[in-house]
Amino acid sequence: MSSAQLAVPASPSSSKRSRSRDSSRSGTASSINTPSASTPFITPSASAPSLIIPTNSETASTAEQSPQDATPYPAFLRSDLANWEAEVQSKFVDLEWEQRRRVAQGAIEKDAEPPSQWARCGGNEVQSRNRYANVDPYQSNRVKLKVPEGHSDYINASPIVLQSTKSGTVTKFIATQGPKNDTLSHIWRMVWYETKSPAVIVMLTQTHESGREKCFPYYPRSPSSPSLPVNENDEFEDGFKHTVRLKTLTENEETRAQIRELMMANEDGSETREVWHLLFGGWPDFLVPEGADRIALLNLIELSRSKNLDNAENPRIIHCSAGVGRSGTFIALDWLLQELEEGSLDDVDDEDDPIVTIVDILRQQRMMMVQGEPQFAFLYEVVRERWRDRWAKLHPEEAEELGLGALHEPVPKKQKSGNEGEGDEDERAQLEAELIDAEMDFENGKS
Repeated sequence: MSSAQLAVPASPSSSKRSRSRDSSRSGTASSINTPSASTPFITPSASAPSLIIPTNSETASTAEQSPQDATPYPAFLRSDLANWEAEVQSKFVDLEWEQRRRVAQGAIEKDAEPPSQWARCGGNEVQSRNRYANVDPYQSNRVKLKVPEGHSDYINASPIVLQSTKSGTVTKFIATQGPKNDTLSHIWRMVWYETKSPAVIVMLTQTHESGREKCFPYYPRSPSSPSLPVNENDEFEDGFKHTVRLKTLTENEETRAQIRELMMANEDGSETREVWHLLFGGWPDFLVPEGADRIALLNLIELSRSKNLDNAENPRIIHCSAGVGRSGTFIALDWLLQELEEGSLDDVDDEDDPIVTIVDILRQQRMMMVQGEPQFAFLYEVVRERWRDRWAKLHPEEAEELGLGALHEPVPKKQKSGNEGEGDEDERAQLEAELIDAEMDFENGKS
C-alpha cells in the first residue's frame, strides 16, 4: 500500500498543536487547533466538554533506536538517534494539517448537496449525546442506531474497515466513545444490531482518570452484582429491553486486562448474544503504555482477534474515552502487526511510510484517530521492535553475526507481595497531577 500524499500548508506558528476548549462545531476537528479565520467558530455546549491533549515532550515514550543497532530496517523505520524525533514530528504535523484542511472543507460544504465527505454531525441531540464537544463522527461514515422512525439514530461511533496489502484480508471495527450514563443503552443496542455472537468489546480506559469520568460503567462490574438491566424505561418505545449478565470475570496476566464473559438476552430470554468485554487499564490518557504494559497491549490485540467470531465480518468494538486517541492507536497497531506478519513491511519502497498511510486512512473514517504525537511515535517504536524481532528469527545466522538478540522477554508475572503496585501508584499519582496542571494551563490560555 503506498503512502498517501498529504498536502502541507504553510508552517504553523508553533510546534505545539494546542487543543482549544472552544472547538469548531461545524467541521471535522484536528487535535484541536485554534480555528483559522476561514473556519467557522461556535462555542461548544457546556454539556460536552472539549477533549484537550497536553503537548509535553517529556511525556513521550523514550524508546529509540540504538546507534549500534545494525538491523537492516526499511526506510520508514530507519533513522539515526539525533533525527528520529524531529522526523516523526514532521510527519505528524503533515497529518495534522491535512486534517485541518478537511475541517475547513467539511465546514464550508456542510450544507451542500451532497454535503462534504468531511461534514460533521451537529445539532442539540448530537451535542447532548457526545462526551466531548469537539469529537464527532463524519455524517458520511457513522453507525446509525436501529430505532423507530421519528427518533434520533445518533451514536458517537464510526465503522472502520481496513484491508491488508498482500492477502486483501478485510478487518472491521467500530470506534466509539466511552458511554455516558444516559447513553448506556445505546452502546448495547449497537452491540445487539451491529455485531454477531460472540462479540468483542475492547475498553482502553478506566472509568475515572485524573479525577474525571472517562467512561460510565456500562457493564456488570463484579460477581456480587452480576445483572445489568438495559433500557428498562423503553426509551424509543420499541420494546428493546435487555439484560446483560456477568458469567465470568478473570484477571488475565498476559494482557493485564479484566476479561468479562457476558451474556446479553432480550426480555423473554428467547434471544441471546455472547459478549467478551476486555478492559485494559494500563494506558494513561494522552500517553502510551510502557514496559510490561506495552507487551500486554500487544497480547491484548491478539486476544481480541481470537475471541471474535470473524474479524472480516464481525466488527470489534473499540473505545477509550473519546474513541480516537487510544482507540485509533490500537486499531492502527492491529493492522500494522497483520501487515508485518504477512511480510508486507519487508520490502517497502523508500518513499512510502505505512504508518503515515494507516493513520491517514483511519482519519478519513473517523476524525482525530491516533490523536497525539506520543501515540504516533509509539507506532514507530512498536513496529520497529517487532520488525527487528521478526527479521532476527527469519535470519538467525545474520542476526548472530550482527550481535542481535531478541528484544522482548516473556510477559512478567504480577508480584503478589504486600507492597505490590506501590511504586506504580506513586508514579501514576504524579503523572495524574502533571496532567491536571497541564489541563488547567490550557483552560487558562497558557498553551
